[in-house]
Formats: sequence, structure tokens, C-alpha cells
Amino acid sequence: METVAAVSIFSRSEEKRGVKYEYFLGDGNSKAYQAVVSSRPYDDVEVKKLECIGHIQKRMGTRLRNYKLRNKSLILSDGKGLKGAGRLTDKVIDQLQGYYGGAIRSNQSNLDSMRRAIWAIWYHKMSSDDNPQHDLCPFPPDTWCAFRKAEVAGTVANYKHKNSIPLAIMEAIKPIFKDLSNPDLLRKCLHGKTQNVNEAFNNVLWTRLPKNVFVGRHTLELGTYDAIATFNDGNLSRIKVLEQLGIKDIGSNTICLLQQLDTERINRAEIAVRNATKEARLKKRRINLEQDEVEEEDYIPGGF
Repeated sequence: METVAAVSIFSRSEEKRGVKYEYFLGDGNSKAYQAVVSSRPYDDVEVKKLECIGHIQKRMGTRLRNYKLRNKSLILSDGKGLKGAGRLTDKVIDQLQGYYGGAIRSNQSNLDSMRRAIWAIWYHKMSSDDNPQHDLCPFPPDTWCAFRKAEVAGTVANYKHKNSIPLAIMEAIKPIFKDLSNPDLLRKCLHGKTQNVNEAFNNVLWTRLPKNVFVGRHTLELGTYDAIATFNDGNLSRIKVLEQLGIKDIGSNTICLLQQLDTERINRAEIAVRNATKEARLKKRRINLEQDEVEEEDYIPGGF
């Protein structure tokens, strides 16, 4: 469905909108882009692929979790494995994924700075009191590196590295950093855009029209119209729809209910950005990821 829709959007852009779409913003696993390119919607414009930086950020976490899953019994150069306190824990993976995404977002339009920021993460996390590696860390005032701040304050002699990742771990995951700092990949992220808006709208749409429930075209269109209106202007947008349908005498209870729905929506959004909620969401995500990994590990092609 996604592939057919993408091809349709590009093929009718000149006729419907009078424009040619030069770029395609999507996730890395989508087949829609290849379908659009193969359809050759324009004779004189080559459609270029842009990556959603949110999906690229997730690649770091996915690669690290898969590496950890596939190498449960691996013994590293320090004689220890990947698991355990102070090793490649789920919390550390989440941190590296977040830092990686931050490096991309804070260096939009500058490929060299973006790559430098990504490798700064790798060197910073492997640093220790005996072997500080902060040459790539930014200088104050625009720095997140406590070591750099200590240098400026003249207190570096008393500085103690905390939460460092063992050198053996960092050397083991270095190929992942190398792959995810590839210029060809990062060049597609310089725009700094994500598909978050699309994902958010999809959530609104599927709450009205669940994917696992079949509906006719008329119902699908009505649900889509309602999703677009409420996504853009809130539930009160339905008042305008009723007025356009000729229903002028709208009761106060109806208006109050729609206002209440919008207020609750805002409150839920504010709760979602609180630290405690984020931590709970991360914990739930880790549990789901671990469950998915177990299921994938147990899967045997043709075994059922």
C-alpha cells in the first residue's frame, strides 16, 4: 500500500500540483523509494533519497543490540564478555543511540562536523583517567564534555572520569561507529528532517481506522478527513465541519466536550515529555526489544 501510494503521489504531482518532487524523505528499509525511481515520474528530474534522521538514529541502537545478542559468549581482549555492570548494558546502548542522534541533529548542513561529533562520542566514552581522549570533544561554551569544562576552569588535575566504557568494549563496537559515520550515509541526513510528523498523523488515523479492521472506501475517506482536521486544528475543528453541513445550533455541551478532549490531549503530551515518563517508556521499549530478540533467536526457517 505504501509503495503504491508513493508512486501515485509522484506520478500525479505535475498534473495535480504543478510541481516536481526532487527529494524523497523516508526510512532506510522502505521499498517505496525504489518503486518511485523505477516508475520514472519525470523525464528531467532524478528523485534523490533523504534519510529520516530518527530512523538513522535507531540504527545505532539496533546494531548494538544485535551485536550483543549474536555475541553472548564472546570474550573480549580484557578477558570479559559484553554483558555485566559497566559493560554494554541496555542503558549504555540507549545512551550511545541518543548521543549519535544528537551529533546528527546538532551538525546539520556540515558533513565534516557531523562525522567529527560522532567520533567524539566514541573517543569520549573510552576515555579514562590514565588515557583521556577528548581531542574531538567541542570546546566551551558549546560543549557537553565535562573534561573540556575542567580544562577551561583549571581543575583538570582533579577531574575523575565517570561512566566510561571499557576500551575492549569500544574497540569491539568500533566497526559499528565506522559504518554509521560513513559519509555516504550522513550526507543523506544533512537536511535534519524526520518523519515524526507523518508517524504522529498515522497514529491519529489508525486510532480511527485500525489496520486490522476492514472498512469500505467511504468509511476510509471519512476517517481520513476527521484525522486530518483534528491533527491540524484539534477536536474543535469538528464544529467547523458541522457548520459547513448546515448545523448552526450547536449545543454548549458539545463545545465543552470537544474543548475537554483537546485539553486532555495537551495534558497527555506534557506528561509524555517528563523525565519520569521518558524513563518508563525507555524501560518498556527495552523489554519489548528483548522480547523481539528472543523471538527472532528462536525462529527457524521451515521449522514450523
